[in-house]
Amino acid sequence: MSNMKKIVTVATTLLFCLGTQSVLAQSQQRDHQRDHERSAMQELNLSDSQKEAIQSIREQAKEGRSLFKGERDEALELMRQSKQTGTWDAATASRLVESKLINRQAHQLANAQNRQAVFAVLTAEQQAKFNANQAARHAVHDPLKREQKRLKQLLRMANKVDATEAQLAQLTTIHNDATTAMQTYHSTVMTHKMAERSLIQAAEFDTQAWQTLQDEFAPTAIEIGVLRAKTKFDIQQVFNAKQQKKLRKMKQHMDKKDRKDKGEKGRKGKKADIEDNM
Repeated sequence: MSNMKKIVTVATTLLFCLGTQSVLAQSQQRDHQRDHERSAMQELNLSDSQKEAIQSIREQAKEGRSLFKGERDEALELMRQSKQTGTWDAATASRLVESKLINRQAHQLANAQNRQAVFAVLTAEQQAKFNANQAARHAVHDPLKREQKRLKQLLRMANKVDATEAQLAQLTTIHNDATTAMQTYHSTVMTHKMAERSLIQAAEFDTQAWQTLQDEFAPTAIEIGVLRAKTKFDIQQVFNAKQQKKLRKMKQHMDKKDRKDKGEKGRKGKKADIEDNM
């Protein structure tokens, strides 16, 4: 089995256990962000007209998202087709991450424009309250505690496939090393996010400024993506063939459950989805 294919088939099973964000792992981060923003929006006492306006924006965004459907599949397929020798190839990983980043640019732009449109629906008072709620949540956020939780998840997953003490020790070292490496990017990432938020919360969305911002951040995003891919590759190397097979079955089960959960969520109606583009 090729190096990059292993990253897709096995290490992706442990994706949620890793503690650093990645160009190749954006969906979970977006869900986490939406949960926080949805909670903040629910405290704003939206009027009926605001709800209708936001719902209209959401429906337009939903139609637009269909244009980008399959981008992740294309990136994964590119990884599957990449023939490696079984050893880590940083240059290939960098090209794959960069390709993924380029493919996502249009989707990121559309998402930012939709979020700006939703924010513009709010009154000045609601906007201030929304930002205050977000700031309060970030103030109590403990990155170290989050990483400790994800390490526990990773080790619990490993225990389910009968990992040895030596394997658990290896996984702990890999996870901690990745966390330490990611800390060097923390300041740059936070500055980038603040700049994104400023554009999203502006009275009018500046497309050129957004693109310039993404272009400037791209080298860092690629480095982070490669770091994440290398971490997943190292994790995959810890497991033997039998354990990898078990992990694949567990991944299939989790995917099935996730699809079911999302289906049930969708049937609850539009109320919880109003804030999806905030």
